[in-house]
Amino acid sequence: MDEKIAYYLISSLIDRVEHGPVGSVSDVEKEALKVALRVLTAYSSTSAEVAKVASADVARVVKQAEEAVADELNDEPEVIEPEAIESSAGANLSIEPPELDEPETVELVLDALHVGAPSDPGYLLCLDFGTASSKACATNGRRHFGLELGRAVGSEGFTLPSSIFVDDGKVYFGFEAIDRSESMVDAGRQRLDSIKSWLSFADQVNIDTLVLSEALNPGPTRLTQGDFLRIYLAYFTDIATTQLTILPVGGAPLGRFMKRRYARPCGRDAQQAAWVDTLMGRLLSEAQILADTFHGQWEGGIDIRRLKAAVDEVRKLEHRPEFLIGDGVPEPVAVAAAAVESSENRIDAYMVVDAGAGTTDFGLFLALRNQDMDEPKVIQVAPSIKGSGQAGDKIDQCLQAFIGQREGFDPKSTHGAMIEADLRRRIRVLKELLFTAGTLEYTLADRTVGSFTREEFCNDRRVQLFAQLLQKGFVDALSDVNESYLDYLARDPVKLQVILTGGSSRLPMIRDLAHGVIEVKGRKISRVPVEAMPDWMEHATEAMRSVYPQLAVAIGGAEEHLPSTDFAPEEWFRKTHSSVVATRDQISGM
Repeated sequence: MDEKIAYYLISSLIDRVEHGPVGSVSDVEKEALKVALRVLTAYSSTSAEVAKVASADVARVVKQAEEAVADELNDEPEVIEPEAIESSAGANLSIEPPELDEPETVELVLDALHVGAPSDPGYLLCLDFGTASSKACATNGRRHFGLELGRAVGSEGFTLPSSIFVDDGKVYFGFEAIDRSESMVDAGRQRLDSIKSWLSFADQVNIDTLVLSEALNPGPTRLTQGDFLRIYLAYFTDIATTQLTILPVGGAPLGRFMKRRYARPCGRDAQQAAWVDTLMGRLLSEAQILADTFHGQWEGGIDIRRLKAAVDEVRKLEHRPEFLIGDGVPEPVAVAAAAVESSENRIDAYMVVDAGAGTTDFGLFLALRNQDMDEPKVIQVAPSIKGSGQAGDKIDQCLQAFIGQREGFDPKSTHGAMIEADLRRRIRVLKELLFTAGTLEYTLADRTVGSFTREEFCNDRRVQLFAQLLQKGFVDALSDVNESYLDYLARDPVKLQVILTGGSSRLPMIRDLAHGVIEVKGRKISRVPVEAMPDWMEHATEAMRSVYPQLAVAIGGAEEHLPSTDFAPEEWFRKTHSSVVATRDQISGM
């Protein structure tokens, strides 16, 4: 019998013992106990690995176990070597000491340090490391390039899943991490899907001391949050910069060492945001060295020991290619840099709501124009740049809890843990199906079948609370701005134009943020949705236009000029009486 199958069956037996009368012990459970005896008698690194794996699909496991026992009954009886068990009368056990592997060594590729300066003057790359998926765009001011990261790794599209999965001593990334984890039936194993959340609202801690759990990182090579952040960013960096080299720019191809900005969440407060800024700059510069070191080796997974050895070496370097890394850009600021360039009125007020998987970020912007300006001047109202933890991942948690409550399984039991682990791996897909089709029909890991409608889910108290906290986040983002802005926004018929971007922007509770009237410090402010995007997107491919909400941060973050933080002159407000509306019609009376 396979050791993993034995472990599953023993887990099931223990679960029965803990939760009620055990009844009779089945033949396959007896066989599993024999395997456990052999494992304990001749301890090996393999058995230690097995002991870290939790129970999976019970019905499937029992079938596999029965087949395994049937096969063994047809074979010659198994002989237990005398060295393993010398006698049944309490003789000393003979345990062979395990052979120790030689430490892994990796020679770093330091090309980025040797070039000394960014390649391709006039070009700028923006890396948008997202909670659910990562995106990248580049521009030279005249041409804009959305990098097809998905296609680069054998899938499709412009996005790269921000996922990592560790299995059998290897680390898998992106789509391959998802595929690998979905094909496994082992419960208790988890895929890393939201590693950016370690930064978004985290306390200022040393990420190189936070070792991950065995469910996320099984095996003897222990990695920290800092290790995983570096190696994912290396993967992302390598795929993005490799795509740069094949862009159709004419003449000499672009290089891998383009100057880059990075998008960052707004953070819990200014101090936390500054910590993330400093940390991201260092991680991305180290990631370029790791990207060059493991260039082209990602497919099929990379030995976790080699990755750990390389990370340890790169952390020892006295110098990093920090000259490649520009400023971090708050995500709503990046959106506004490109999205409001077509503003035509004397003043247009915009609220950017960038709703991702890990955070929903807010920002108020004004586009100011007079007769002397070819393009509007875009001003960010700095106190409004705020983030909220109410985002797509929270809806995932609500959906998992909603299904669990409907089906009534106990996540603390082996059976319930198996169902919950399977649900967690699939929850984003289930969410997409629910909100796209309006109805979700699901099958749990134990073959339980169920269904419910989008309306039923949205009426759940947890989802209602989520929607209320989102609306509160919108109001909070406006609460700290100068009251002259609020006075202007409350004028009739001024409308606050709401731009929704990000992977979660199609959720109904996110869309509700662009409608209705809110009250901020006694002022009533009307909101209307607007689909603002840069003019050049009219000539982009349909594939790129269709995913603009997801690409908006990366596109705007690559713009040369970002919204300024100047204070809008009050005379602009005084001269603008009641002319700003939600349309693009030119205002009068100026």
